[in-house]
Amino acid sequence: MAYVPQTAWIQNGTIEENILFGRGMQRERYREAIRVCSLDKDLEMMEFGDQTEIGERGINLSGGQKQRIQLARAVYQDADVYLLDDVFSAVDAHTGSDIFRDCVRGALRDKTVLLVTHQLDFLRNAHAIYVMRDGAVAQSGRYHDLLRTGTDFAALVAAHESSMELVESAAPGPSPSPAGNLPLSRQPSSAPKERESASSNGDIKTAKASSRLIKAEERASGHVSFTVYRQYMTEAWGWWGLMLVLAVSVAWQGSTMAADYWLAYQTSGDAFRPALFIKVYAIIAAVSVVIVTVRSLLVATIGLDTANIFFRQVLSTILHAPMSFFDTTPSGRILTRASSDQTNVDLLLPFFVWMSVSMYITVIGVVIMTCQVAWPSVVLVVPLLMLNLWFRKYYISTSRELTRLESITKAPVIHHFSETVQGVMVIRCFQKQDNFFHENLSRLNASLKMDFHNNAANEWLGLRLELIGSLVLCVTALLMVTLPSNIVLPEYVGLSLSYGLSLNSVMFWAIWLSCNIENKMVSVERIKQFTNIPSEAEWRIKETAPSANWPHKGDIDIIDLKFRYRHNTPLVLKGITLSIHGGEKIGVVGRTGSGKSTLIQALFRIVEPSEGKIIIDGIDICTLGLHDLRSRFGIIPQEPVLFEGTIRSNIDPLQLYSDDEIWQALERCQLKDAVTSKPEKLDASVVDNGENWSVGQRQLLCLGRVMLKHSRILFMDEATASVDSRTDAVIQKIIREEFSACTIISIAHRIPTVMDCDRVLVIDAGLAKEFDSPANLIERPSLFGALVQEYATRSSDI
Repeated sequence: MAYVPQTAWIQNGTIEENILFGRGMQRERYREAIRVCSLDKDLEMMEFGDQTEIGERGINLSGGQKQRIQLARAVYQDADVYLLDDVFSAVDAHTGSDIFRDCVRGALRDKTVLLVTHQLDFLRNAHAIYVMRDGAVAQSGRYHDLLRTGTDFAALVAAHESSMELVESAAPGPSPSPAGNLPLSRQPSSAPKERESASSNGDIKTAKASSRLIKAEERASGHVSFTVYRQYMTEAWGWWGLMLVLAVSVAWQGSTMAADYWLAYQTSGDAFRPALFIKVYAIIAAVSVVIVTVRSLLVATIGLDTANIFFRQVLSTILHAPMSFFDTTPSGRILTRASSDQTNVDLLLPFFVWMSVSMYITVIGVVIMTCQVAWPSVVLVVPLLMLNLWFRKYYISTSRELTRLESITKAPVIHHFSETVQGVMVIRCFQKQDNFFHENLSRLNASLKMDFHNNAANEWLGLRLELIGSLVLCVTALLMVTLPSNIVLPEYVGLSLSYGLSLNSVMFWAIWLSCNIENKMVSVERIKQFTNIPSEAEWRIKETAPSANWPHKGDIDIIDLKFRYRHNTPLVLKGITLSIHGGEKIGVVGRTGSGKSTLIQALFRIVEPSEGKIIIDGIDICTLGLHDLRSRFGIIPQEPVLFEGTIRSNIDPLQLYSDDEIWQALERCQLKDAVTSKPEKLDASVVDNGENWSVGQRQLLCLGRVMLKHSRILFMDEATASVDSRTDAVIQKIIREEFSACTIISIAHRIPTVMDCDRVLVIDAGLAKEFDSPANLIERPSLFGALVQEYATRSSDI
């Protein structure tokens, strides 16, 4: 069984890897899958063809390209049963017709195909039709049989035919058109002719290396720099905070040693006075308790403040990062810094720093005490301490790099797990569970291998430090027993031996903790890497802030707009110039991947234009702060965005509107009944990405969101692609009424959606090929006229 979901699931990898999906390469079948899914021309326009790397979740592809790649993946598997869930909603009329003819009725003609669709054009060719209502099959049969029975199916067809009346009445008659007016999907590409796959000419390694979108994660090498230590130690309270911690730690060690000295002094003399002893000892103990309490609070406060500063820095940097950063950075890398690295900064580093400082001060105290009682032992103690430091240096050079490798190898595990969870239905349908299990196991092993070796290195160091500590204790005790009393102070021998016994563990912990500090400082190093990534433009610029009612007209002037996603990629928009008057309704059509959605991204400055200007109501949008710009627009995106929460929190995220206003918006966008049916009403649950609501309902909820906002300029990117014709007609009527005075730019594959627009913009290969009223474009040979003609006749031609 092969399954193509409504929301495309694409893996991070090359196009070839996504289509093969773990199967071996069969060149003829592979080329056929690409052809029948109309991917050949898309690959021609890509610099590296099928070796082009796809970003996480297909972030660098259009919706139609993602849909066709996963369809090609299903075709290549050569299954017996195909489940196709609304695969035509993201493609234009030409491409949809080609796919239905070449793929569904061609390559899959001998297969069982279950097609879920709102587009009734294709149903005449179905052997059986099942009409669903409220989760049950309401009708079943052939097309004409269902029409005769009336009810649900007849109502759907009537709504579809009603929407087609305007198209059919406007459609031009068949006439030969010049080469320049060929349909978009058949227009000769300006890209080079079909490339041979890199593997066919032996250049696959070179092609893959050149087409890498996501680079290997960078890591530092060698010692953690002093700058990293300084940033951590002084980020919150500056150098004064560090000096204060050191002073309090020294005071605590001094108070501890004072108590021990007092005990040794009083018990060694003949004139022991219990009352004085207890009073002084209690005072010293109380001072020690106060000091250690102050030290603990001080370390916890400074550590918490530092962790908060680092987290805010990373969060701010990521929120301000340009889209190119997310194109080339897997989410796993971001999550490891926000989880394991931040945990080290939050919990472990403050504790390790505090304990390490305490241990080293204690070591100094032990050495002072030992040398004071039996000074000849310094001859042995100092070399052994130097040996300890040598072992530390030898160990840390390995452990530090293992820690860096461990941090880097966690990201692929998180990324693969997240990707697997999102595509679990596809994986199960294709019976690829074992492949993903072994891949996950391989990535886990790669990460745990570093952790295992790091622990082994810890044990190696611990054994040697314990041996050295035992040797120091043995030699010190021997000297105290054998040396004459004029060299050894007998009254302090017990105290010295007590300190010597603790030297073993204290020295071990001092060295071990200092090594762990360096290892955990790798987390600070990695977090600081993310605070240095490039940033978007300023969110707010006071000097150029627009007036509160901007844009008040909605005029848009685009002048020679050129746009690329990253500096090393080809132009996607190649010099578009046009003017849109305030209140105009503009339809945007074109082949999938032609640059329609990119135009909206340019208007929102998701990526800054490479050249040209966009002027809205007399203001160059590149001079505005991003919040001032984006907050003035409304948008219904191609892939609806919902966040985990409730209906209320998604439709009114800033809590600006009353419940009555929210219910009115839900009623106008045809969602009131669906929400009312939920026991929680407006507090009905929305899971992550809105997975517990259909794609159509998610799009309608996004529509309700912009209805509440009342923006002067509205962008609609396939806003009704996943709803039926009847709902589409109702929504279009509502939009015309609600946004009658607004400027609307609507990207659509459904031709009826753009037929009542004031003007239609036809984009092909990044160029504005046509821009006129639908009537004028249809009257003359045009790309739009050909598109309308095919849309009107495809039901009978397929």
